[in-house]
Amino acid sequence: MRRRAGLWGLVALGVAVTATAVVPVSAGVPGSPGTTAAGPPGVRAHAPSSGSLTPAQRVTVTAELADLTRPGTQGQRSAELAALTDAPGMPTCKPPPVPAATYPPGNSYGVPFLAAITNGQVLAGYDEWTANHLVWKVKGTTYDLYPWQAKIYDITGWVTGLLELPSLTAQIPPQDIEFCDQGGSSCLSADWPPGECIHILSQYGPSPASPTPPPAIGNDHPEGTSCYGYSTPTFECFPFVVSLTPSGTTSLAVTGVEPDGALDLQVTTSAVTTASEIPPPPATTSFTCQDDPTTVTLSTVTPSGLPPTAPSPPDPPNADDRTLQTTPLPITGPLDSGTSTVASNDFQIPAFIPSAGGSPCSVTLATLLNTYAGGWNGVYKDQDKGLYYVDGGTNPFVAEQGWAQFSATTTVVSLGLPVGPPPGFTL
Repeated sequence: MRRRAGLWGLVALGVAVTATAVVPVSAGVPGSPGTTAAGPPGVRAHAPSSGSLTPAQRVTVTAELADLTRPGTQGQRSAELAALTDAPGMPTCKPPPVPAATYPPGNSYGVPFLAAITNGQVLAGYDEWTANHLVWKVKGTTYDLYPWQAKIYDITGWVTGLLELPSLTAQIPPQDIEFCDQGGSSCLSADWPPGECIHILSQYGPSPASPTPPPAIGNDHPEGTSCYGYSTPTFECFPFVVSLTPSGTTSLAVTGVEPDGALDLQVTTSAVTTASEIPPPPATTSFTCQDDPTTVTLSTVTPSGLPPTAPSPPDPPNADDRTLQTTPLPITGPLDSGTSTVASNDFQIPAFIPSAGGSPCSVTLATLLNTYAGGWNGVYKDQDKGLYYVDGGTNPFVAEQGWAQFSATTTVVSLGLPVGPPPGFTL
């Protein structure tokens, strides 16, 4: 049995998104509860039997249309949107601009949406030995072990775009996805910005040299306390900073309807992960590694089985933790505030490749990142299968399908269809 100390800093995006599952935000008129698309408040559903409007009626309708397109309308909608995005539990960073709706002639119907990404996390570092020793006893103390030994969490952000009708699909460019990871080196300080830091945790298991499980390592530390030098008997803070950059176009599709009416979603997205090791002052040399884009297809539907490259099943009576640890859920609730959970375990993790000369990506940092991303087979089998990258290895991937998981919650933020007539409309 072998163990390797290290820290993993890779996360798939996805997320974009990790996780950009959304539906039409509303079929009604925003800011007017109870009003449907049939017409604005005060406009009757019928006209005189002659089929023409009287002068008095024409003046009333004109006034109503003018009121809908008055200059303050957009400001009011912006204020409503700001109140929603600033609500408790929403991501703390600023969302990208929401595109305007499109409609014929000249365009297909495109319904603007904005969705929040919360609870995003990646599990990796699956250890087959630990999976067979979930209950571990040392000197009278019992430890409940967990085979997924690395976790990236607190992934949050926003995604916006246009849901095309009637196909119920969306093509989302990278600039319409925003991850809340702008804290940078401030994430290691005592006054780190809540909601702007992606966190890491690695808890590796016992070994012949250390039968008692060692302290976990990560970059999450209490507010008011710097990461540098912070430790407890079960945790040691390590100065890693992680950020995500969306890559390429994210595809979204509504793929089905559950028996209870909930909508099934599928998202294919890609992101580049950047991980930095920032030493404490007065040191000025930091190291930064970046991988190739991680592409992942997320779904609200639980897969029927495991990928063929997944880890071996544990020995009974140990629980089988290879399956998705977060249950996917279709989108439920009102369309203008519905939530869903998307997840995947069928993607590969690209390796971090050291830079020529060791800067900016050092061999040591790349090895730490890749070691925990790959997971551990039984006795020394992992090197033969190339499941992780160490010291100049050539395998472009550190983990095959089934050796990592990504999940996130998405919540639709209500915007609705455009208010009032299209530009240039006259009565």
